[in-house]
Amino acid sequence: MTLDIIVWAPEAFFLVLLLLLIWYGSGPLDSPVSEKVYIAQLSIAQDSSHMLIFSKKQAASLSTLNKPVSGPLHILSHLNMWAVTVCFLMVCLLWNCSITSLMPGRVFSRDFGCIYVATFLWGLAGIFLFLQNPWQKWAGIVHLEYVYLSLLFLLGVHLLCYTVDLISLYVCLELQSFSIVVLCRMNYTTPYAIEAGMKYFLLRAFSSRLLLLGVGLIYAQTAHTDLSSIQELLTVLYSNNNLNLYESTDLLTMLGLWLIGLGLLWKLALAPLHMWAADVYMGAWSSVTLMISTLPKVLVLFFWARCFHNAWSIGFGGSLLRFFRRCSFIIGRLAPLAQSTLKRLLAFSSVGNMGLLLMPFCFSGEVFTQRLWVHFVLYILSSMIVWALIMWPFYRTLANTLNVQTNTSVYVSGPQYVWDLTNLNQISATLALAWGVAMLSFLGLPPVLGFLGKLGLFWYRLSSNMYALVSVALVSTLVSSVYYLRILKVSYVDLPNNWGSYGHFRPSQAYLVLIGTALLIVIMWHVLPLALLSHLLALAI
Repeated sequence: MTLDIIVWAPEAFFLVLLLLLIWYGSGPLDSPVSEKVYIAQLSIAQDSSHMLIFSKKQAASLSTLNKPVSGPLHILSHLNMWAVTVCFLMVCLLWNCSITSLMPGRVFSRDFGCIYVATFLWGLAGIFLFLQNPWQKWAGIVHLEYVYLSLLFLLGVHLLCYTVDLISLYVCLELQSFSIVVLCRMNYTTPYAIEAGMKYFLLRAFSSRLLLLGVGLIYAQTAHTDLSSIQELLTVLYSNNNLNLYESTDLLTMLGLWLIGLGLLWKLALAPLHMWAADVYMGAWSSVTLMISTLPKVLVLFFWARCFHNAWSIGFGGSLLRFFRRCSFIIGRLAPLAQSTLKRLLAFSSVGNMGLLLMPFCFSGEVFTQRLWVHFVLYILSSMIVWALIMWPFYRTLANTLNVQTNTSVYVSGPQYVWDLTNLNQISATLALAWGVAMLSFLGLPPVLGFLGKLGLFWYRLSSNMYALVSVALVSTLVSSVYYLRILKVSYVDLPNNWGSYGHFRPSQAYLVLIGTALLIVIMWHVLPLALLSHLLALAI
């Protein structure tokens, strides 16, 4: 009993902190949304957006208060910083957790690989939430449930690290989806957000029902939902019949595996299951897109490698995954050529990158290799830089409008179109460099570290004599260079018709973006620490 409590200690600690945060944000402590300061006979009321100086009559009426009211200027960003603290406290707890065991309920199992991935997850989530803090103030977001839903989403992603059972897999995915649906359509003032929420809700409901049907079929045939037991039964069936599962009589088990695999591949936004990605990326807030485009994909790939890949390989080998990889290469490299919106371009680009990350799983007997982890870490770092730059405040001039004679500018949450970056090098050479480094990292060209990620995957396949696979990947990379280099051309070469410029950004977040940009350049020439960490993680898995 004592061991059971110790094993669940990080999760119990997180739930207690979440309840305290909900009480703090929804109880009597959330009333001082604005801060009022009284100096001599002058009354000043200050909130997150402006400052008002009251008249003497208003000041006299306000001076009847017993004492000044004080509190956070912006309650959501205040709660968000507490959420960042929770994330880094979870990092400390998991990093010092040395107990590996089958957790109570027998649907979760903790080993060193899970601990490493969960620690990386919470650290990454803390950085993502920290990047959102100034954006929440500038965008005027007042929804306190944003923080609570983000933490619930992170709890679902965290539990997916330990999942070894199909039932717990379904529950963790549903916990994530519930939070994402609400977060996607929280910006209800725009039809794009409502469309994103509805599309994600309907398609996710359809895919989760298919996954649940697959779980039911497998349980009906094997009386098991534990993935290790299912794998043993499939191995025995395959060895006794000396046949592939296609040729055996257990077609319901094969259908169940197929449906579960579809549910997981939908979560990765692999073509042709990618139809939700572009609209969700476009309609959701950039901070929400940053989380859903990285964290769930890490954990789904980790779960596939740790628990599901062997069972899938017994049933289908790598042929079906090769089909999804080819479709992702084609759609993910050709569709962005016609996009002018940055978010939609990045959505289709992520489809192509997921096809590249699927390469180590396309053949039977594959393992979660060190090269895959290296490339995924670099992909996440590049994504963080790009989405942070999109969340950076951006201003457009009101040229050719009624305010031509004034220098009035309109605030936008970030650059929305490719042509917003026109002549960025003349406006801010540092931000143009950050955009260029991130695009070269996605493309995989030297002298940026993304080159080593793609080189590792290609070299691994060349050593296995997979020349056709590498040739297709190289051609798709060549096609993708068109729209990645187009952003560089717009930033450095093109001349603008209308001027737009970045606004002020909080120094702490700006330093974080520049540190990430520097890492993509510096580690290219000193990659040993990243290689060692990924090698240790691959051994732990």
